[in-house]
Amino acid sequence: MNRMLLITCLLVVAAAMAAAQDDGIPALELSHFTPETVDDILFNPRMGMYMATPPLEPTDDDWYLDVCGIAYYRQHWADLNPEEGVYTFDEYFDPIFDYWVGERGKRVAFGPMSESMHSRLEYVTPKWAFEKGVPGVDHVGLYVDHHLDPVFWDDRYLDLYCEFIAKLGEYLDGREGFEFIDMRGIGEWGEMHLQRWTPAQLEETGYTDTKYIAAYRRMIDAHARAFPNSQVFLNVGSQKFLTIMDYAASRGCHFRQDGLKPGGASNNVGDWLYGPYSRQGVVCNFEFHSGYQSMLDKGWDLTETIDAGLSAPASYMNTNLGRLSTAPAEVREQLTRAARSIGYRFVLTDLGYLPVVNVDGVHPARSLIFSTWRNDGTAPCYDSFALRWELVDGAGETVASALHYPETPTTHWWPGEEVGVAALLRVPGDVHPGSYRLKLTVLLPENGQRILLGIGGRDDQDRYDLVDLALVEGHGAAGVVYEEGFENDPPVWGTSEQMVATVDVAAAHSGEHSMLVAGSHTNGWNYASLQLSESLVPTGKYRLTVWMLVEELEPGGYAPYVKLAASNADGKWLENYGSEKYDTRQMGAWQQLTAVGELPMNAAIGHLAIEKGADGKPVSAHIRIDDISLELLEAP
Repeated sequence: MNRMLLITCLLVVAAAMAAAQDDGIPALELSHFTPETVDDILFNPRMGMYMATPPLEPTDDDWYLDVCGIAYYRQHWADLNPEEGVYTFDEYFDPIFDYWVGERGKRVAFGPMSESMHSRLEYVTPKWAFEKGVPGVDHVGLYVDHHLDPVFWDDRYLDLYCEFIAKLGEYLDGREGFEFIDMRGIGEWGEMHLQRWTPAQLEETGYTDTKYIAAYRRMIDAHARAFPNSQVFLNVGSQKFLTIMDYAASRGCHFRQDGLKPGGASNNVGDWLYGPYSRQGVVCNFEFHSGYQSMLDKGWDLTETIDAGLSAPASYMNTNLGRLSTAPAEVREQLTRAARSIGYRFVLTDLGYLPVVNVDGVHPARSLIFSTWRNDGTAPCYDSFALRWELVDGAGETVASALHYPETPTTHWWPGEEVGVAALLRVPGDVHPGSYRLKLTVLLPENGQRILLGIGGRDDQDRYDLVDLALVEGHGAAGVVYEEGFENDPPVWGTSEQMVATVDVAAAHSGEHSMLVAGSHTNGWNYASLQLSESLVPTGKYRLTVWMLVEELEPGGYAPYVKLAASNADGKWLENYGSEKYDTRQMGAWQQLTAVGELPMNAAIGHLAIEKGADGKPVSAHIRIDDISLELLEAP
């Protein structure tokens, strides 16, 4: 629901409320509140800034701990799997998890590589893999004279590599605090290029684009199988290999680009790739092309680079500009600025609410809540969160709560756009009059994960304290709002086609009269209907009770029932609330049929109907109804 649609909804509700006041129902006046926005860095799931290979014992005053929520490490495959069948996962990962997750409350991410020109080791892919027949080529590293790198498109390499990934997934997938894994098993640093490979080496090893794409698909499949509960990132490249990137997206993987610089990322992926795929559920990730000093040497501007990153729908950003503990002021300022925008950032821009709610000690009461939201971040949200509204007393106890799933899911709260959410807080009848606070939590109900918002008022439970609500002793609108026994000047019901509605004394549930609807019917859903003279109460909970007797029904199979239909103030149909069907096994007997409905926010006009349950089907029927009662069970 966009802002204009929300305003329209509010106007319709206001009109319905005004009509309800004319009918003797108490007026409902909304108050409005706009929370203060804050520039706090939000450490929310599936987004944020991360540290590149940070030390395990940074000092408590290191500024970047307040900016980054994730510690990121790259590894050599050989470090984690030095011998065939031998894995050093405990030795490598446990200290990282113990410190960053256990002690610091951060998250961790990893990227095991098979080739890296920065390695000071001869073997990034373990030596034993080559001894088992994996073909390799010789390269010169930046710090050593010799690297042996595998032929990535060879099945012998892929067999061993995919086995390693399967073992790694068994160890890491779904582990508490584990944020994501990078796919770095093909290409230089695991990026989508072969920087050191000469044309002769490519020809000698049988390279073709088809083989390269097939190898990538095997790597993607291996990660998708090994990490079903974790985020997996593919380092992306030029449009030439869009088929690889698209395949990764189809397997539930995400995108990462290690070339952020002024003017945008390498291959301009922030525009043609991140833009459309971010709206398909693909999370996007950036790393800087160069360190800060290297950027200065090239004449690159850091502010312009950060702006380029924030202009794309990015959820993550690596802080790989150099040693963070000694970073100059510009680096600190710009990374802090980026941290305040990266990912999604939900802001409550307006709260419309009922400041006074009547309670009578018996009937539940209802409070309407209209909230308008804006995503001030750079990226979509990739989890479908719910809103939990709570009414809290002076002692901090919750006396009423409501979990609400927005009609427009949070995964569609796009950056820069506003979304309206209408909700209902049901207050139990035994809550005492007094002053209460309305609080809000945004969370995943399935695991209790709460997220932070860009507004003030956060308490120690990550709830947001918003406004006062006054519960006052008073009589609400609950009670019987319509009843009819057809004894004195009953209303005229409209009928369909050859159906006729009459009141007679041949049979009655109580008293002397009932209404008989008789005749034949083909087109249309209703045998007979009646528009209520009084307006419906928006969000009211109603119960319709009707006694029905079916004397004839030919052909069988279309057992009638009754319903309450709700329309808006313009007469547009909104919703039906039907009863159980008449039991045709007991033809000729009076049966009580009951329908219960919780009306939408813009309900205004009500209809009662005897429902056929099918359209375009010929039926002949003699149906009697009597002792109709429509009760308003709960109302704002």
